[in-house]
Parts: sequence; C-alpha cells; structure tokens
Amino acid sequence: MEDQKIFKMALIISLIGIMGMAAFAGEISPYKIKLNEINRGIMDREVTVECYVEDVQKALKSDTYFLKVNDGTAKTKIVIFEGTTHEMQKNGLNPKNINKFRIRATCTVNQYKGAFELVLKDQDSIKII
Repeated sequence: MEDQKIFKMALIISLIGIMGMAAFAGEISPYKIKLNEINRGIMDREVTVECYVEDVQKALKSDTYFLKVNDGTAKTKIVIFEGTTHEMQKNGLNPKNINKFRIRATCTVNQYKGAFELVLKDQDSIKII
C-alpha cells in the first residue's frame, strides 16, 4: 500500500517536471551580449552576438575561417573551424560569402594567445540578418 502512494507521488512529480521543461524550453537561449562585454567572467559560455562582418580570412593549411566582426562597440574575431565549415558548405553557405553582411551568431567565448575570440558553435548557429 505504501509503495503505491510513493509510486503515484513520484509519477506526478515527474510529469510536472516534464511539463515544466517543455513549457520553458523555448525561453532558454544563450546570453545576448555586445562585443565590448566580452571578459574573463564569460569564458567558455555560449553567447549570441549581432555584428557586421568586416573581413573573412581562410587559414593557410585548413578550411578554418576567421571572421573579423564589429558591432559598433568593439571588434573581435569569430572562428569557424574546419568541421563546421564543411557542414555550412553542405547546406549551401560558404563563410567567404558572408563578407560585408550583418550576422547573428551563437558562439563560445574563448581566449587564444591573450586575445578573446568567439568560436562558432555549429552550422546552424549563424544567420544573415
């Protein structure tokens, strides 16, 4: 008898939790920032930025691309590693073709050789706006 009560209570709590997760799943999104807000406090966090692509450069020995971006508050670099580049190209978007466009990108904040940079999460994390 006691086991049935515990089972029913666990089932009800589980269903409430699942409904809560489903209800709030659409509202969970990466932290939207301006480029001048990048600092050590948000290292390794996923962020969303809206910026203008000033220049696109390709690495010499790989298909890694570097986007020089500016949002009016600061400038930085978005790195698109080779695997992500290949996925983008399969979907018809070549990184060199987004030069001089405004973009919205979801990236991870990293530091390389003392400078902050943003690493593109995946091919679905960049949109031309």
